[in-house]
Amino acid sequence: MLFVYKYTVTGGILVNNFKHMKKTLKQCIHQLDESSSLFVINPEKDFTRKRKHLFGSTLMNVLLLEGGSLKDELYKLFGYDLDTPTVSSFIQARDKIKPDTFHILFNLFNVRTRKPKLYNGYRLLAVDGSTLPITSEIKDKKATIQKANNSDKPFSAFHLNTSYDILEYTYDDVILQGQAVQDERDALNKMVERYKGDKAIFIADRGYESINSFEKIHLSGNKYLVRVKDIHSTGMLRSFGPFLDDEFDLIVKRTLTTKQTNEIKAHPEIYKFVPQNQRFDYFEDAPFYDFECRVVRFKITEDTYECIVTNLDKDEFSMQDIKELYHLRWEIETSYRELKYDLDLNTLHSKKRNLIEQEIYAKMLLYNLCSRVTNGINISKRKRKYEYQLNYVRAFHIIREHLKKTKAPSYICDVIAIEILPIRRDRQNKRKLKPKAPVSFNYRFD
Repeated sequence: MLFVYKYTVTGGILVNNFKHMKKTLKQCIHQLDESSSLFVINPEKDFTRKRKHLFGSTLMNVLLLEGGSLKDELYKLFGYDLDTPTVSSFIQARDKIKPDTFHILFNLFNVRTRKPKLYNGYRLLAVDGSTLPITSEIKDKKATIQKANNSDKPFSAFHLNTSYDILEYTYDDVILQGQAVQDERDALNKMVERYKGDKAIFIADRGYESINSFEKIHLSGNKYLVRVKDIHSTGMLRSFGPFLDDEFDLIVKRTLTTKQTNEIKAHPEIYKFVPQNQRFDYFEDAPFYDFECRVVRFKITEDTYECIVTNLDKDEFSMQDIKELYHLRWEIETSYRELKYDLDLNTLHSKKRNLIEQEIYAKMLLYNLCSRVTNGINISKRKRKYEYQLNYVRAFHIIREHLKKTKAPSYICDVIAIEILPIRRDRQNKRKLKPKAPVSFNYRFD
């Protein structure tokens, strides 16, 4: 069984890595600062005078926000100094910056610090979406669902669509959508179009069951591994069958068509009808298109199965490999929990759409920085009952605190390395689902 855990170690490697990451971040911010007129709302006016909030320092301060009130966060950033800027001035400074500035900074930092790890020659990119509730004071057609969770109360949220490098523990790409118009399959297609790295396996759950997306990934030269509905459900596999009600590993071929002639209806083992309301971008001038995929069905309990559709070669990846690769997809779920709760993405500091977008990109950049720092540590091996991993809550707070300081002390490595937690494998708890709401501003003190 292939297990992936974020282990760690000792020595000066982490200190050097932390210094390198911090220096690279500052270089990226400086690069944007040199052409700041491209990233502000009013180029002739914004950040042209020397004030407390300069363009570069404002970017860094947004990155370092934690979960307290803005006043409390500013006191922390400015050392509880008498000259600490007001909340109003900070918001005004942020309002001058275009929200996609932080997206550009996120991509720039990724390009300069990414060190992909490969599995059989492929990057493993998990794709998933997550809902981020925002203040109900934002009401528009993109972000607001008028009646959510069987309630008459409007619900406003952003939907984060991300690709996550499972082996490097970092976010590779992100697309933001309003919750009311969110389309995870379309977001996946856009991320595939934008992807320019090493050959990758895009791993996703049932929400991404789409022949159009499968073919887009295949034609891009990459691979896909997507869980789909079981053979007894109303998913795509019903038209690819019949299948035995057991484990199997089969190559399925169908000619996709927009026609419904008697011959096509009489041969479902050859043809698959694609209705007009189902997106498929590759018919061009002909009404037929040959599609091929591999369907793998395996047991997860005595009477429960999971089905995977993929274009991975049988000679290169066995059924057991497929099972283990899909299991690794859970890393992206863990990353969302760390992003929202450990790095405080759930506690937003604004009721303005553009400022919320700034914080989302900033937190994802900070997450990547922390992951790339902790990837360089190993936990010393001892005779213990369990294997151990870092306490990432502590690690994130330590790294963020030292990003605020001018000089990094030599003991950062030791402080992070002693904060560890046991790895309890095969532990299962029932998933608790409950309605989501934004974290109120009222709980935080001013």
